[in-house]
Amino acid sequence: MKNIRWGILGTGKIAHHFARDFSFTKSGELRAVASRNKDTADAFATEFDIELALQDYYSLINSDEVDAIYIAVPHVHHYELSKACILAGKAVLCEKPFAMNEYQAQELFALAKRQKVFVMEAMWTRFNPVIEQVIDWVADEEIGQVNSIQASLSFVAPTNPEHRVNNHKLGGGALLDVGIYPIFLAQLFWGKPDFIQNQAVLSETDVDVISQLLLGWDHGGLAMLESSIISHGPNRAVLSGSKGYIEIDTDWHKAKSCRLMSNDNKERAVAFDFPGMGYQFEVDEVNRCLEEELIQSPNYTWQHTIELVQTMDEIRQDMGVVYEQDPDIHEDNIEEHHHEHHHHKH
Repeated sequence: MKNIRWGILGTGKIAHHFARDFSFTKSGELRAVASRNKDTADAFATEFDIELALQDYYSLINSDEVDAIYIAVPHVHHYELSKACILAGKAVLCEKPFAMNEYQAQELFALAKRQKVFVMEAMWTRFNPVIEQVIDWVADEEIGQVNSIQASLSFVAPTNPEHRVNNHKLGGGALLDVGIYPIFLAQLFWGKPDFIQNQAVLSETDVDVISQLLLGWDHGGLAMLESSIISHGPNRAVLSGSKGYIEIDTDWHKAKSCRLMSNDNKERAVAFDFPGMGYQFEVDEVNRCLEEELIQSPNYTWQHTIELVQTMDEIRQDMGVVYEQDPDIHEDNIEEHHHEHHHHKH
């Protein structure tokens, strides 16, 4: 097996989780980290025993010392950095949301295809053993036909308007930050919904702080999904079917346990005792794909990412949340949007 050398762009909270879990991967080596601040890069490298600490993203991207790059910077920078990595021939694992809109995502995948470079959205939840178990149960029809999916993801974010989740210029809002997970779960089983209803509350900074979504599919499936950055809920996920239901425990997107309750009240509980938070599994997937010379993961494809961003684009359009990166948007449009929505927080 070839040793795949990894670099990390960014030194925030997620980058820390990722670097900590990297020690639990089956293979690969964490070789480099880059931050815009030299001291931060040095401290990060020292903490995780990383050889190279660089204070410029592009010197890492163009370094001969790395084969694969994990991008963990604010949402709005994902596109430009992914693009630079692809052009430099580096495999990309980019934090979610992969791009700000469908337009950016399509462009990056087209480029990756042309350059024959591996790219994957860092949807780490997809590779969590609990989710793998749920996928198997559903595929084996253990709960019969699945008719309903309920999932929420919420936390209380800092209220500072400059913080990335509240900052419009940084692609703030609950949808892109946490709402992406419940939508991912529903679409993992059913693909893109045939109809979408949403009710959202926007903040003073014009980002969504809480929303309830109802998604429907022509085959009869319904999903009730919630995301919030102003409240803390149990963050569970339930899939209900004709023969029973599956419940994924609190903080389902990174859970270590789940249970299946069949109609005859027989319960099957499964717990996984993996170390760390579970970021190692997406790295294992990338390494496996690179070993097989694939440019996308068959388990979490470009199509999955495109359908996810298409759904989020549609929801944002309905909410009236528009980012600078969105195509064909002019100031006067933003103003109109602003007045259409009456449910601002006071």
